[in-house]
Amino acid sequence: MKISTRGRYGLYFMLALAKDYQEGKRSVKSVAEERGISDLYLEQIVASLKKEKLVKSTRGAYGGYELNFPPDEIKIGTIFRSLEENIVAVESDDKDTQTERYLWGRIRDALRDVLDHTTLQDLLNHDEDEIDDYMFYI
Repeated sequence: MKISTRGRYGLYFMLALAKDYQEGKRSVKSVAEERGISDLYLEQIVASLKKEKLVKSTRGAYGGYELNFPPDEIKIGTIFRSLEENIVAVESDDKDTQTERYLWGRIRDALRDVLDHTTLQDLLNHDEDEIDDYMFYI
């Protein structure tokens, strides 16, 4: 499975807003600079998050973006589904046996379970050093 930069950058933005949930709004530019990514690209991603009503914006001198819901109510799966065309662990093939399809189905279900039962708050609750220790490739 591969999450595109669109999904990853969207998650970065949502986590930045979640960290500052009680403090106020954030600009796209500030998050882009913080993460070292293109603010123009991030702006396109944020438009999709706004369309899905995951974030809201305020114009003006004290404007910016903020989460539309508390971090403990926003599932990672919801974020990725609003940004990714498809989240597929393994695509089934006509040549796959019933046994192989069973395995691919279990992997798909496990992935959905993690994405649909993990919130932004869950991610914020983890220690940064602990997260760095995970291997991201099998």
